Formats: sequence, C-alpha cells, structure tokens
Amino acid sequence: MAAFAVTGSTSSVGAPVVAGLGGRQAIVALLPGRSVALDGVGCLVSLVIGSVERPDGTGAPDRLADLRRALAVADATGVPRVVHLSSAVVYGAAAGNAVPLSDDTPVRPDPGFAWAVELAEAERLVAEWRDGAPGRAAAVLRPALVVSPDDDGFWPRALGGLSGPRVAGERRPVQFVHVEDLARAVITCATASSPVDGPLNVAPQGWIDADDAAAFAGAAFPPPRLPARLVRPIRRLLWAFGLGATPPEVEAYATHPWVVAADRLGDLGWIPTHSSEAAVVAISPGATLATLSPRRRQEILLAATAASAGGLVLGLAGLLVHAARSRRA
Repeated sequence: MAAFAVTGSTSSVGAPVVAGLGGRQAIVALLPGRSVALDGVGCLVSLVIGSVERPDGTGAPDRLADLRRALAVADATGVPRVVHLSSAVVYGAAAGNAVPLSDDTPVRPDPGFAWAVELAEAERLVAEWRDGAPGRAAAVLRPALVVSPDDDGFWPRALGGLSGPRVAGERRPVQFVHVEDLARAVITCATASSPVDGPLNVAPQGWIDADDAAAFAGAAFPPPRLPARLVRPIRRLLWAFGLGATPPEVEAYATHPWVVAADRLGDLGWIPTHSSEAAVVAISPGATLATLSPRRRQEILLAATAASAGGLVLGLAGLLVHAARSRRA
C-alpha cells in the first residue's frame, strides 16, 4: 500500500524527493495526463508546477489540468495531506518589499509573468481542495531561486538578474537554494508527524549581493552600472538579440528585492546544507572568481567595471547598426 503519491517525479527536485521518500514507503508516480487511484495514499506531493526549469507558456494549461486531476483523485479517495511546491515569485517583486519577506506575506505575482500567475492559481486550487473537507492539510513550499547542477540555470540567471546592466547606486539582495535542500524541505513536510499546513518559505539564512552572485556564477566581469532610464531598454535590446538572460516579463524580479525568511520551515527542523553562495556556484562549477578571496575578487571586479561599461556601449552600437542595415535590406 503506497504512502505517497508524487507528481513531477522526474524533475530535478522530484528525483531526490522520490528517492528520499522511497526509503520509507512505496511511491505512486503520477504521470502527466493520467489519473490513477490513490487508495491508501497518505500524502500527495505536488511538484509538477513548481519545478518548471525553462519558460513554457504553452504548457501552463496542461500543468494546471494535471494538478486539478490529481486533487480531484485525492478528494475522491480521501487523501488527507498535500505538500505542494510553489515558488517565492508569487510574492511579486517591488521596490517596497520587506527584506526579508515572511511566510505570511500576501501573494501578489507580477501579472506580466505567466509562470508566477500560474503558480498563484495553483496555490488557490490547493487551498480550495484543503477547505473542501474537514481534517485536510496542505503545505505550500515557496522556495527562493532553485539551483540544480543538472539544469542550465535559466531561471536563477534570469530572475536573479545575473547578467546585463544594473541601476547605478542600487544594491539588490538575492537568494539561492540548492535543489538537494529543497528536496529535503519537501520530505520534511511530507513525513512530519503532524500535518503541516499553510505557506512555508524555503531559503538559506540571509542573502547575498547580486553582483557577488554574478561572480560566483562565473561572470568574468561585473555588470555595468547605468542610469535607471537606460537599464530596461538595454536589457530588452540584449534579450531581443539573444545576448541577455532577462526576458522582459521578469524585469521586476531582476530589478527589485524578493528574498524570504524560512522561519516556519526552520521550526520543523529543516536546516539547509548549502548557503546561497554555495548554491549559486552550482550554475557554473568552474567559476574561477569563486575561488578567489573576497578582497581579491572585489579588486578585480572594480578594475573591470570601466572596461565592461565601455564594451557594452560599443557592442550595443554595433547591434543597432546591424539592425538598421537588416531593415534596409
């Protein structure tokens, strides 16, 4: 008789979750587009929406449909607990955000970011399921930027704003959580002796500066600092020519703070084994700057700023000339 059912079992976080839970009880892996009976299952672990590793607008309706299907089966067969993987992007990114955001911060995803909106809708569906009958509990995990050595790090780079220009005079905190720590957070909630209910942030303690994060991720030079009025159009231009990592729809997340405090999860005994610095290195394990002392790295980054800014201006000028010639042709 199975104790756990898991959606998204083949994702970068799903595989270690299944391995961790499988040592305790049998597992039912729920595949996209299919329904199975969940008789005897004590906890549904929903990972399919929160473990998206690349932007995928076309898949969003299918992921929500899979979640609805799994919750309907859980409802029909009396599953009492759900552990659902969401993301801290549901809080939205704004200049006035608290640093850090607590577990009970209201959900306000940026309406232009389809995945964040989808995640918020998924949380609503999970809450609706929980409220549908007495005695149910739903833990909703909201991790910071998830880093896995097994994927290309698109979301950590894009949402972390690890490339492209920055606003002059502004410093932005960022957080990264290693996929192994996230998997242990899921397992902690799924196997807790008492049902875990409500939102739980997932992140190591504290945060790091975005410039330091870029260095740890392997950036050879620091992003240039420019007036605020120039940053967004330059980022959009870089993205349009395939030279940037910041899609227009995530501009707010790459500009404003949205770091979180994992107080509730810590109260359950979860302790991450990777700091934000150690997690972000997983994007680029061979990053040479990450091996230098903080002082030496700062010296190199400061010395490179002027050259980096000049190179960006020349590069953009070349792109604009090329675009103009292409239009005339």
